[in-house]
Amino acid sequence: MMKINNINKLVILCFLFLTQCSEDPLDKRPLGAISEDVVWNDENLAKGFLNNIYLRAMPGWATTASQLSDDAHGENGFMYGEAQPGSMNIYANSYTTIKDINLLIAKIGTGTISTEAQDMMIGQALFFRAHLYFRLVSAYGGVPLVLEVKDKSDVEALQVPRNKTSECIAQILSDLDEATELLPINYPNAGEDYGRITRGAALAYKGRVLLHYASEQFDPAQDKGRWQAAYDANKAAHTFLVENGKGLHSSYADLWFDETESNPEAIMIRRYTLDQSHTRDAGCRPFIVGTNGESFDKPTKSLVDAYPMKDGKAIDDITSAYSYDPTALWVDRDPRFEANIAWNGAVWPLNNPAPNRTSDLEWSFQQSAIEAQADSRITPTSFSCRKAIDGSIEGGAASLNSPTDWMEIRFAEVLLNLAEAANEVGLSGESYTILEQIRERAGLEPGGDGLFGLEAGMDQDQMRDAIMLERRLELVFEGKRSSDLRRRRMYDDINGTYRQGYRITKTAAFDALDPSNEILDDRKALEEGILDGSIDLSDPVVYNTYFTTELRSVERFGNIDDNGDAINYLDNYYFFDIPQNDLNKNPNLEQTNGWPGGNFDPLQ
Repeated sequence: MMKINNINKLVILCFLFLTQCSEDPLDKRPLGAISEDVVWNDENLAKGFLNNIYLRAMPGWATTASQLSDDAHGENGFMYGEAQPGSMNIYANSYTTIKDINLLIAKIGTGTISTEAQDMMIGQALFFRAHLYFRLVSAYGGVPLVLEVKDKSDVEALQVPRNKTSECIAQILSDLDEATELLPINYPNAGEDYGRITRGAALAYKGRVLLHYASEQFDPAQDKGRWQAAYDANKAAHTFLVENGKGLHSSYADLWFDETESNPEAIMIRRYTLDQSHTRDAGCRPFIVGTNGESFDKPTKSLVDAYPMKDGKAIDDITSAYSYDPTALWVDRDPRFEANIAWNGAVWPLNNPAPNRTSDLEWSFQQSAIEAQADSRITPTSFSCRKAIDGSIEGGAASLNSPTDWMEIRFAEVLLNLAEAANEVGLSGESYTILEQIRERAGLEPGGDGLFGLEAGMDQDQMRDAIMLERRLELVFEGKRSSDLRRRRMYDDINGTYRQGYRITKTAAFDALDPSNEILDDRKALEEGILDGSIDLSDPVVYNTYFTTELRSVERFGNIDDNGDAINYLDNYYFFDIPQNDLNKNPNLEQTNGWPGGNFDPLQ
């Protein structure tokens, strides 16, 4: 939740209670002890109402999105073609928040709040209406456009048919354009209002919307000519943001921990505190009893292999200045590899108690865990996500309360959106420049040609592949890969394949490291040797002395000997079905093509 000091928590809780207990925003008449007239005559109370919209509409950490991609392990029914009707159920809750947005827009001007404050609140409300409608359209295609407060007693007025997808996109863009005019570049109280939607965020979001609308999800034949609009919007966002001090943060690994208004990378942010925290850190860190199970973002071998060597060349590129070894796979890699992924034997400082941790080294071999419950929780791929994990947070139950802010949009995404659109309109030179900027910040070597490992003279198709790869590497575990697979209809590229990882077991040489029969004593002895330099796990021969590595499938029913179920993402998942409960409430709603009884075309 936003860190806004001048809003009393009691007021926010009051609005939370009222919104959650009412079916319709018009049912807020007494507002507890506060009349509706008072709310729209008091700027702080109106902000409290707006803050509740932020709380419900602002995205947070995308903790399960990577399971719907080739980046992470996850036995999700969508990945096996088993999604049942109603599985994508974001319809009703989105409209509940849209009702409150419409109420604010209708009522804010009826009181004595200053015009300047009204404009800023309307701008924020319009932004979130655009965001929620785009979320709905991305899931279902066209949906009913409800832009005014409806009286729930007027049944016919509530039973609105679905608008065409093109009509919804036009309204989303209209809301974003109006919001852009009303929103400030920065808020007067920068510290208190940090995290509120700005003009730059609205411009960047418009670029994202048009990028998606130009992509194959909405234009499978790529014959609608939408890429120029996507390029223009992303170019305008980029220009505006740069002119107003935004850019790439100096440190890729640390950009998540700069939670000041001076962070140049932060464009659209959800703020967290210890009072309003998230569990994402606990879900990514190694298991400790009391953290209720860890399953987020376990990197696959496919993702591990996707990171280039530190000269930017692919691991199988014979022109690379570095030799890739599949055993010591972390040696001489893209610095983002170490920033995002922890492997068996990696240095990963975590504030975990002994005997879970007896050094800064991370272990993911079988039987490396201490508690009996934890051994079965060893990451199934042998890799863990370390992106944006605050190692200073105490392990165990304390890690369930992380205050690290979420960046829904950061400057690197704006750059990559622009690079993608530029390539599609024939401006590959601009795409090259942007990819070079991204790779330079990442710490890759420029090489003699200054291309940071990029192939010279790429055609449009090759550049498209390079951009999608860069998005995968740069934005990993930020919920963008699964979104990219949908919007560019790339699930066909991974259908029929199996996500893989490694099963790592200790050897007899490991067991002989200490004369005791305790694995913990052997592990401590290995750590002492690594830390004093007498044991170098970066030497493949040395590593294989202590560990045996076997390839395994991490798909459902998969193991070392059996691949299990292959990925099978179905074509009708590109636009989901309207939940039956919502169809029952509104007989004018048509079901989406490709689903039982569906006759609504989401491509119109």
